[in-house]
Amino acid sequence: MKQFLSRMEWPSFVKALLWGLLVFLQFHQHRGCFHEERIALLELKAFLKSNIIHADVLPSWMDDAKSDCCSWERVTCNSTNSHVINLSLYNLNHDPYYYENRDHHEYSYYENRWLLNVSMLVPLKELKSLNLSANSIGGCLPNEGFEKMSSLRNLRILDLGYNYFDNNSILQSLGAVTSLETLILTQNKLQGYFPAQELIALRNLNKLDISWNYYNGSLPLQGFERLALLPKLEILNLGSNSFDWSIIPSLSGLASLNTLSLGGNHLGRCNTTTGFESLSRLANLETLDLSDNYLNRSIIESLPAIKSLKNLNLQWNEIRGSFPIKGISAFENLEKLDLSHNWLNSSLRIQGSESLSRLENLETLYLSFNHFDKSIIESLSAVKSLKNLNLASNYMEGSFPAKELSAFENLEKLDLGGNGLNSSLTIQGNERERHTLKF
Repeated sequence: MKQFLSRMEWPSFVKALLWGLLVFLQFHQHRGCFHEERIALLELKAFLKSNIIHADVLPSWMDDAKSDCCSWERVTCNSTNSHVINLSLYNLNHDPYYYENRDHHEYSYYENRWLLNVSMLVPLKELKSLNLSANSIGGCLPNEGFEKMSSLRNLRILDLGYNYFDNNSILQSLGAVTSLETLILTQNKLQGYFPAQELIALRNLNKLDISWNYYNGSLPLQGFERLALLPKLEILNLGSNSFDWSIIPSLSGLASLNTLSLGGNHLGRCNTTTGFESLSRLANLETLDLSDNYLNRSIIESLPAIKSLKNLNLQWNEIRGSFPIKGISAFENLEKLDLSHNWLNSSLRIQGSESLSRLENLETLYLSFNHFDKSIIESLSAVKSLKNLNLASNYMEGSFPAKELSAFENLEKLDLGGNGLNSSLTIQGNERERHTLKF
């Protein structure tokens, strides 16, 4: 081979060959997990075992020289260099009902709270994802908070949901983990005003979930406008807290938001919905959840200014009266609309229904648990793009509306269950085959 290489090229070739050999030998040497990471995991297991109720914690994590930690349960290693990159340590008590029935387990698990020693995770230098959800963690040991993770430059995802963190100081310590892209704190005991300023150093944050806590609108300014300093924040979940309408203007500066969840708050109790028009500045907002907020029908007049909106959830509110044809027809880019569990009816049903034809992108419409009769179907037939229509549990009686449904050219799924319709009638043509029917 030397004859094909010039005198100048030969030293470079040898250098590259030696470097490749070194990398090969290093990889061959570390086919299993790294010794220091294995030791760290075993120490972590011992610590967890002293705090977790479940007797058999992580049984595959064995103190055996032949046991490769990359093969242990809940551990994922990099396939190239064998560093630990993922720890899925959620629900170590193996409670099958924890997420679904948290209220029923509240007291028994609250008594077994324990404090986390974050320093034990620091040796896992290549860690990318850590899930510690549903473990009854009540906080961190003194001087052993999440600021210790600042050295983990690759940590992208951190899930601390379904625990008992009750002190906002956790946010200050999490602010030191500047590599984070996803931070989940759903269903803890965090309360008071939300100290958004503690997180402004997380410039890579894409998703923040603080739902199902006890944050409220006790201060005039919640400081959410500070989150505008996070240029990559696309998903923000503030659902099931006690925020009121006053937080809306401060959210309007989060220009990168794609998904905003505000369901289960108190947005409609203290003021009108005119403030929601400020959300029109969110040019990238596609999904908005305002369910269970005591909002009235004026909200439908406020939101069409959000031109980018594709998915709107308004279920479980106080939207009453006739079907709001005029307001809904203004949502020209909407693909999915949920108005279920409200107080809407079919009065004035036909007037202006042709304007619904402007909804050329609406494919899914949920209107269950309202007060509609069968006549609403004729109005909705103007929405030619509909594929999924749910009219369950309304006030429809009599014969099955086969003729009216034949006008829905693209309908694939229809739910008419919980009404008083006569399902024994023969449906003309291939209607039953063309639609997935429930009635």
